[in-house]
Amino acid sequence: MVRFLSFMRLVLVLTALMFVIGWLSALMLPEGVLRPYFSRLFSLRVEQFTFERVLLANLLPFFGIQYMNLFSVGKYAGGLYVLPVFWILYGLLLGTNSFVFADQPVAFSINVLWTRTGFTELLAYTMSYEATKGWALWEQQGFWKVRRFPGRRWKPQVEDWVYWTAALLFLGIAVAREVY
Repeated sequence: MVRFLSFMRLVLVLTALMFVIGWLSALMLPEGVLRPYFSRLFSLRVEQFTFERVLLANLLPFFGIQYMNLFSVGKYAGGLYVLPVFWILYGLLLGTNSFVFADQPVAFSINVLWTRTGFTELLAYTMSYEATKGWALWEQQGFWKVRRFPGRRWKPQVEDWVYWTAALLFLGIAVAREVY
């Protein structure tokens, strides 16, 4: 139960960060300012708007966060330093309406959490962080130096697999909602 509450606290903080960034970007940046960048990225990664292509494009950040969790930076898993970047980017997308297939600007409300597929993807990324945050095998020492923890082995727990399975399920749901 403590782990779930910790996860929920992280989601609340990241959601607040997303809304603040979205609100600030709506005030300070022109609408669609990031659309050319994300359109190029979309055409490079996805090309055809199919379930398989969109899922593959989402697996890179999904597994990237898990890879970063193999490193401990201070007392935190490395994925914690990457995860907020995705939430900030989504806030920028919402605030500037820079989506590849843009419609009317999104009104900032609690409704964003249920109607937009990006939030479900972010939840999947955050669950993947939560599932693997205890898997650190290496410790970051300085910018380039890394040392292996002595005697530490990769030992996932049942709870880790529950979060990881839920993360994959949420990612699949998000992609299906986006494509169909």
